[in-house]
Amino acid sequence: MADLTALTMPKWGLSMEEGTLASWHLAEGDAVSEGAEIADIETSKLLNTLEARSPGTLLRLVAQEGETLPCGALIAVLGDAGTGAEAVEAFIASFEAV
Repeated sequence: MADLTALTMPKWGLSMEEGTLASWHLAEGDAVSEGAEIADIETSKLLNTLEARSPGTLLRLVAQEGETLPCGALIAVLGDAGTGAEAVEAFIASFEAV
C-alpha cells in the first residue's frame, strides 16, 4: 500500500470525546508542509487549529465542514502527490479509529 498518513480528529483533553470540523484551511491537492494549519476544530470548550505533523499532499478530505466526529475518526488523508485514487480508497476503507 502507498505511504499514506491518516489525519484524525484530535483529542486535546482528557474529557474531549468529539469535535466539529469548523473549517478547512486547505483543499484536496494542496501541498502541506510540516506545521501547516490544516483545519479548525471546535469543541464544547475551545476552537483550535489542527496542524500537520508531516509534509505531503492533501489527497482526500474525508470529513465535511460542520461535521461532528468522535476523537480518532479519519478526517483526511495525506500522502505523495502521485498516489492513485484506488490506493487512497483502499486506505480509507481499511482505516480503523484507535
